[in-house]
Amino acid sequence: MNLPLDFNSAEPWTRIVKIALTIAAVYAIAVVGLFGKGNFLGGAVLLVFGLAFYAVLRRARRVSMGAAGRLTASAVTVYPVRVWGFSLNVPSGEFSLDRFSAVGLAERIVVVRPASLPRNTGSVQLLGRPGTPNIEVMIDDIDTARGFAEELSATLHLELTSVAVPGQTIRRYTV
Repeated sequence: MNLPLDFNSAEPWTRIVKIALTIAAVYAIAVVGLFGKGNFLGGAVLLVFGLAFYAVLRRARRVSMGAAGRLTASAVTVYPVRVWGFSLNVPSGEFSLDRFSAVGLAERIVVVRPASLPRNTGSVQLLGRPGTPNIEVMIDDIDTARGFAEELSATLHLELTSVAVPGQTIRRYTV
């Protein structure tokens, strides 16, 4: 593996946030339009559902949204990520490699359709010691992520460990 390595595991989250903000803008225009036409009941109903959507979005902000930065032989520098003026929940700062205990590999099983085969996704992270955040370096299919994690672990001389994914359950569907 060649260092320095530029990474951006926050890219999928930037797309998700752009979609959510676009939906919110269209929704706000619809609410204002209904109130402007004098349809107060319809505007009030949409406003209540919009507030519920906002509450869900506020909870989603607590989820770690990847990271963007540069990994060198001695440190990791991560940058804040903003989408249309809104900050994503990503770590930022510069951290020396001795502040990390291991390279972690988290495996998620995603079922696309009930009749399809599960698609395994892997997330490679630098696991921080107490006081240092975990930094997600890449996310891809599990085979690519596993190979990358092994190579990163060897390059940085850090142990490779499996990371538990909180709340992950595997559902089996029968058709």
